[in-house]
Amino acid sequence: MTHSAENGLLTGDDYLESLRDGREVYIDGEKVEDVTSHPAFRNSARSMARLYDALHEPGKADILLGVDRSGSLWRCRVAAHGPCANLLRPCGIEGLEAE
Repeated sequence: MTHSAENGLLTGDDYLESLRDGREVYIDGEKVEDVTSHPAFRNSARSMARLYDALHEPGKADILLGVDRSGSLWRCRVAAHGPCANLLRPCGIEGLEAE
């Protein structure tokens, strides 16, 4: 798995690839071969991938990333649905609904 050379964080593609690690996921008794493409999970996976991609966009990274007292980079955890979705709109992160 590769990480961005700039900040060491996953890209959206890196995140999706990380989900293809051989984990066992079942839904309604059926084994899911790939959560990134299965209808029950793919939209959530894509939404998260878009947030990872936003970490690499200058205008959005400034809002979604922070540095703690020790100088370590950290990623803000955000809610993308419901009333909290309004918090993401000022930085251009919207449209996370199902595709």
